[in-house]
Order: sequence, then C-alpha cells, then structure tokens
Amino acid sequence: MRLFELPMEPTLHNRLRRRLPEPLRRAARRLLDEAPVRARDLLMDVRDRFAGEPLPPARLRARVAGTSSRRVFATTGAEAAAAIRRVFEATRDPAAEYPRWLDFGCGCGRVARHLAQMPEVRELSGVDIDGVAIAWASKQLPGHYETIESVPPTRLPERRYDVIYAGSVFTHLPEDGQFSWLRELHRLLRAGGLLIASTHPPSLSWTRPDISPADIGVLVSRGFLFLPGRGAFNDDAAFHSREYLLESWGAHFGLRCFLQSGLNNYQDLAVWQKW
Repeated sequence: MRLFELPMEPTLHNRLRRRLPEPLRRAARRLLDEAPVRARDLLMDVRDRFAGEPLPPARLRARVAGTSSRRVFATTGAEAAAAIRRVFEATRDPAAEYPRWLDFGCGCGRVARHLAQMPEVRELSGVDIDGVAIAWASKQLPGHYETIESVPPTRLPERRYDVIYAGSVFTHLPEDGQFSWLRELHRLLRAGGLLIASTHPPSLSWTRPDISPADIGVLVSRGFLFLPGRGAFNDDAAFHSREYLLESWGAHFGLRCFLQSGLNNYQDLAVWQKW
C-alpha cells in the first residue's frame, strides 16, 4: 500500500493551457474546429475563384456564421431569406409596391444574395461596418453595398426604403445603441414601410454560460438584457421579450407580425411598420 502519491507530471496540454492567455486558447480551439471544415471545402473554394456566382472566402463566411462551412453558409442564408419572404407576404399591403430594400448589417451577403432574387426587389442595398465584407459583396453580388460607422447616422437618404431587413444585429446591441439605430432606420423608411428584424428571446439566455442569477433577474423584470462579450461584436448578446419590444420599439413602429423562433428556428422574427 502506498503511503503517499508522487505528483503527476503535467501534460503538454496542461502546460500550454497555463502559459497561453485565454484569447489565444480560444483562437487555438477555433483553428482545431475549423481545420476539417476548411479541408473539406478547399476544392470548392478554389473552384469559386473561377465561378460566376462564388461564395465568399472561408474567413468571411466564418465571421457571420461562426463556421466557414459552405453548407452552413448557403443553407442558413436561404432559410433566412425564405422566412423573410413569408412574413413580408403576410404583412405587406397588397395594393402597394415595395421595390427598394435595405439589408442592414448585410455582412458578405449571406441573405442579400437571396433577397436579390425576389421579384418584388428591384433595388437592393446593403450596409455593414465590416469594410472587407462590403468590398467582397460589392464586387460579387447584385445591388449596392456601403460601409457605415458603428454609430448612426448614415449617409443614406431619408425615407428611401420600402423594406429594411435587420438580421442578427439587434441581437448584439446594448440598449442605447438599439434605440439609436431604431431611430435611424425609422428615418430611412418611407411612411408605411416595413422593418423586418430578428431578436434573441429570453429563452436563449442559456447560450451565455456566464449569465448570473442577477442577470436573469434583470431579464425577467425588464424583459431586456445585454451581456458584453470578449471583444468581437458577435460575442455581445442582447435578449428581448415580446412585451419589452411592444413597449419600447412600439414608440417608433407598429407590430404587424411576431414569430417565435421564426428565423432559422432560432431567433424571433418580427415585422414592424413605420407609423
């Protein structure tokens, strides 16, 4: 019988964990996760350099989808566009036309590439703070794409658009930024125009393992919670209850449609009409 145990020699993995700061560890984990995806998609990505309708390069796909997977990028974009089409058809004025659309936070065009194919859309614009993604979309996709600042106002003309789509944007904004951009989108929409926007419901708060009991209390009492992330915009998270949206967004828009998990079976999707 042993009277004592000899200390175990730390493994190389544990030694590296102790020495590497958390941001580098996260980057290493992403590289390990991405390696098989990049290898699988490599031939198709090379082919895309000579194709007529290429997907964005892997680094841009990963920025908007969390993975560079071609299949995930194409599938989620098509599904989101289909959901937008359904709620638009359910809420539009059948006697009106809606030719001018704006994709607010378009990235490299995951959804915009599909919106451009809708017969109602005769003029498509996209804006984003990511200049690299905008540069790619401008060269490869139909429509007009423009880089904007992270705070309003934009240089876009007042009352220009019939429909504005904001997918996975308000899901990452703090409350003051949310209201600033709502006022700007209200300015950009024509009278009677539609804002189609997605939000995180409170039920998705489990996606933030760092949420505290105090945070949950704020979310329950107010119907809204913002949790900053680790630096990148997509790491920030905002959660909205339907009641909060009606009370706060209702100052700018009238709610026409609200679908729980209506966007990609994940985020809530709502249609708002400019008063």
